[in-house]
Amino acid sequence: MFPPGAAATAPRFEYPAEIAADWSAFSVSTVLGDVWGRPGLELKQRALISIATLTALSRLGQLRAYIVAGLNLGLTRAEICEAIFQVSVYAGFPAAIEGLGVANAVFGEAGSTAGQA
Repeated sequence: MFPPGAAATAPRFEYPAEIAADWSAFSVSTVLGDVWGRPGLELKQRALISIATLTALSRLGQLRAYIVAGLNLGLTRAEICEAIFQVSVYAGFPAAIEGLGVANAVFGEAGSTAGQA
């Protein structure tokens, strides 16, 4: 989902040392294994759903990571923008405006040509 070498550019979230290793193992196995590993949806579809949900919830740090992942999975910029546009009528314009801002920042990063149609 995330490209090789993405660790250097992926958002970092700091966790207390007492739980960091356990939390990382739990969250990765749950999200990427139990949920993303289920049959029934393509990874691109899961990424689009995640982008819409994270936009609606205004989880901007995670949204950034999932927009990058979506582009790496083959989503186009237009598809990502359309998903965020759709969110505006259900979660509100402020959430969509923030989501579009995050998308614009990701799209504008140096060397970011992924997802251009």
